[in-house]
This record gives sequence, C-alpha cells and structure tokens, in this order.
Amino acid sequence: MPFQVSPSVSRLITKLSLLLQTYSMDCYFRQSWIDRRLSFSGHDNDTLALSITMLERIWKPDTYFYNGKQSYLHTITTPNQFVRLHHDGRVLYSS
Repeated sequence: MPFQVSPSVSRLITKLSLLLQTYSMDCYFRQSWIDRRLSFSGHDNDTLALSITMLERIWKPDTYFYNGKQSYLHTITTPNQFVRLHHDGRVLYSS
C-alpha cells in the first residue's frame, strides 16, 4: 500500500564557513500523508494530537537527507516531535 508523502522543511542557517565549505542549519522537518486505516468519524476540523509513543505503532516514511554530513534530533527534556491525526486519516508528523 504505497503512500504519497508531502515533505516540508523550515530552515535557519546558523553557521557558515567559506574556508571549510561547511554550514550548520536548524530545521523543522514535517511530513504529511494519508493513511485511510487511521481515519475516524468526525467533522472536517476534527484532529487528534497523538503521543509520540504512537509513532511506534503507525507507518511512517523512512526519510533521510542524501549527502548529509551529520545530523541529530533535538531531545533536551523531551523529543521535539509531534503527530497530528485528522479524521480523514491524514497524518502530520514533525521532527
């Protein structure tokens, strides 16, 4: 069952070295897809904010950055992730 995933990236370049030809960047990486198996009865505006522990139970894309040198997820106090589920099965995942 293939899904069409719509990614988006908000980014802020924080360090730039012309000498080393490197840069550092803060990113908010969001992905959205529709998984009809997760749909539920409700109104057009009905959404559920899911616990990130639910990420282990639902399908999510295995997305990576090609040619990435080093990356990490923000995990100070709690992981900086969220999942929202819309009544039609649309999933919004941010990491």
